[in-house]
This record gives sequence, C-alpha cells and structure tokens, in this order.
Amino acid sequence: MRKSLIRFPLALGLVLFSGWLAASPMTNLLGQLSQFDYQDYVGTLQDFGTRYFNTQGNVNATNYLAGTLGNFGMTVRQEAFNYGGYTRNNVEATLPGLVTPNQIFIIGAHFDSTSNAAATDAPGADDNASGTAAMLEIASVLSQYQFASTIRFIGFNAEEQGLIGSQAYAAAAKVRGDAIVGMLNLDMIAFSSGNTPGTLELIGDQSLLSQFIDATTAYVTGLPIIAYPEDKWGSDHYPFLKSQYQGSSALLAIEDYPWRQPGWNPTYHTTADSTNTPNYLDYGFGFKVTQASAATLADLAGLIPEPPVMLLLLSGLLLAARGRRGGVTRRLNEQTADDARRAQSGRWVSNESGTS
Repeated sequence: MRKSLIRFPLALGLVLFSGWLAASPMTNLLGQLSQFDYQDYVGTLQDFGTRYFNTQGNVNATNYLAGTLGNFGMTVRQEAFNYGGYTRNNVEATLPGLVTPNQIFIIGAHFDSTSNAAATDAPGADDNASGTAAMLEIASVLSQYQFASTIRFIGFNAEEQGLIGSQAYAAAAKVRGDAIVGMLNLDMIAFSSGNTPGTLELIGDQSLLSQFIDATTAYVTGLPIIAYPEDKWGSDHYPFLKSQYQGSSALLAIEDYPWRQPGWNPTYHTTADSTNTPNYLDYGFGFKVTQASAATLADLAGLIPEPPVMLLLLSGLLLAARGRRGGVTRRLNEQTADDARRAQSGRWVSNESGTS
C-alpha cells in the first residue's frame, strides 16, 4: 500500500505535466474565449438604441466600454476630441508589456453607429457592435495573461463621420511619441452573406496580413481569408497604416467588403442592422474572427507562458520524487534496525556464509 501511495503522486504529476506540454499556451488562451459572451456583448451594445455620435446613447455606450474594460483589471482612460460642436471620447485600456513595454500593439473597433434614422434608431448590430464585441471578449481573456509588449484595447468613436476618433487618437499618439508597431481593426465581422463558411477579408499592410493568416492557419479552422495588401481608406485602421504612421503597420478585418464583393450586407447603415432581423447575424463566423484576431494579437505582442502553472507542476514532481526517496530511506532504516536486533539475539545469519 505504501509503495502505491508513493508512486501515485509521481504518476499524476507526470500526467499533468505531459498534458500541459500537449496544450500550448496559445491553445489554452483561445480556449477561454466564449461565443456566448461575444453574442451577449453584441446585444448589450445594440440595446443602447442608437450610438450615433451626438446622442446620449453614444455617451452611455462610451461609459459602458470604460466600465467593462475596467472590470478586466486594466488601466482605462477616455481620450476626448471635439467634432461638430460636441466633445466625445475614445476609450482606451492598457495592458503593459513586461519586456518591451514601449512597443505598442492596438486592437480597435468603432462603437458608434448610424442609420437612416440615426438620431433615434441606429442599432448597429453588425456595424459595428460585432467588432466592438470581439475587442471586448479578447480583452477579457488577454488581460489575464502577460505579454512582452504593451497591448491597447481601444473603442473608437465617430468613425461614421469620417474616422474622426481614430484620426484624433493617432495624431495625439504621434505627439506623445508612442511607438505603435501594429494595429488590428475589426469592423463588421458577423454577416456571412449566407455562405458557409463565411469569408473574412483583410485589407492593409502586407506584413501584418501575412501574420494574421499564419496565426489563423495555426489555431482556427473553417475561416477562409481573402487578403488585399493595399492602403485603403474607410475604417479606423487607416491612420495607423505604415504610410500614415511611422514604424506602424495596420489591417482591417471585415466581412464581404461593401462595394467590392457581391452579397455584402444589405442592412448596411439602416435600422434593420439589428439582432431582431431574422436569420441575420452569423455569430459563429464572428466568433471565429474573434479567435483569429486574439491569436494574431497574442502572437504579435509575445505571449509569455504562465510561470505559476509551470512551477506548480514542477513542484509536484519534485515533492513526489522526494516522497519516493523518503520511502526508500525509511525502508533502509527499518532493515538496519532489524539487522541490529537479530545480531543482539544471536540470530544473525551472514549472507557471505552461503547459507540462509
């Protein structure tokens, strides 16, 4: 019985250790993303009624993003800009890097919305609650990990008025001297045109497109990608392209791009861009884009494996090995004591005599 008890923790430690090795840190990270939570974020953002830049709904959505990102344990700030007689805010949450903290990667999405009745009814479920929800879900998981470089999670405002929020942010970042080296922008990622699977389009700098494709190939199944390596105005990645921001590269991740592909979202900028529209959003497609974006960002920023997990497993192995050695020592001590008692009683028989 004693021998079995000694061997069990050693065997268990080996099993746990081999299991940890089999599941990579990236696989563990991606496994914590939740499609349910992603879908819930989309619904919550839509429920503000309208997030048009000059409405109270926009202010409420701004505060919601700040509160949600703050709940993940990161430092959050609202950066103000002026447009059309209104002061509005982008929302930024920062996860500091541990090795190269001055090197910054951004994942962003615009949270404002518009429609043919923008002042009162602009649900913006696909454009762009879908992208903002992905940014929030990624933040909820990556904020619990450590990275070599700094990551900023940003909700951009007033994109629909001409990239107002992102251009203001990029201009201020240049003044500060922020070393932004990569930017992922998620805009309209949950409409698949009825295609199974849906196709994701990437537009932007070639180097970043290639890294996104590589990460998707390695960690996400069933997400076809079409890449367009070009400078393209039209969403919040633009101010961070290498042609616009020195030292940076950027990309836009989007569903079938309006004006480029047949079958693009027919509810674009209408009140029908809503979760209440039957058979409309493809949450499975949007979640795959979320997974691919998380994998790309974690790879770019330099995911650091969790030392506490590694140390715990190694400690278990060490304790198990020490327990086994202790059992051997105890058996040797018991044998020595038995030999001494036999010698004292005259019942000692030497193995060298050839008798037993």
